[in-house]
Amino acid sequence: MKERMPIGFMFKQINNVYEKEFNNRLRTLGITASQCAVLDYLFVSSKEEVTQRDIERALSLKNPTVTGLLKRLDEKGFILSVPSNKDRRCNNIYLTEKAYDIRRRMEMDRKKLDKMLTLGMNKKEIEALEKMLSRVLYNIAEP
Repeated sequence: MKERMPIGFMFKQINNVYEKEFNNRLRTLGITASQCAVLDYLFVSSKEEVTQRDIERALSLKNPTVTGLLKRLDEKGFILSVPSNKDRRCNNIYLTEKAYDIRRRMEMDRKKLDKMLTLGMNKKEIEALEKMLSRVLYNIAEP
């Protein structure tokens, strides 16, 4: 009987390949997959004022990681970091026109990768996969 590969290891391998391919596609836009995740959060956030702490929580990342991502996005002209009127210790993060200019391309690249991930699956199988992956994420997420 063939030994099964641990599920967590399969997730890690999928993530590694996905991130490598996504980074290759995003390279022409001048961003990385991690930077794309930050921009995505800013695009969909319903909050008027988004702080670094909000990004850390939403993406489950540590402060130094988000600090570096925001610094590079600022240097590349995709975001502006402005001191908060409410709390001078915090900066509010805003998207620039340059970020909005690449949004559609980022979404197209992600949709192409999603199609690759689900190649050979029908609509019901894709829905079942999404449901199972949501459950896995729920099971492992911190309370």
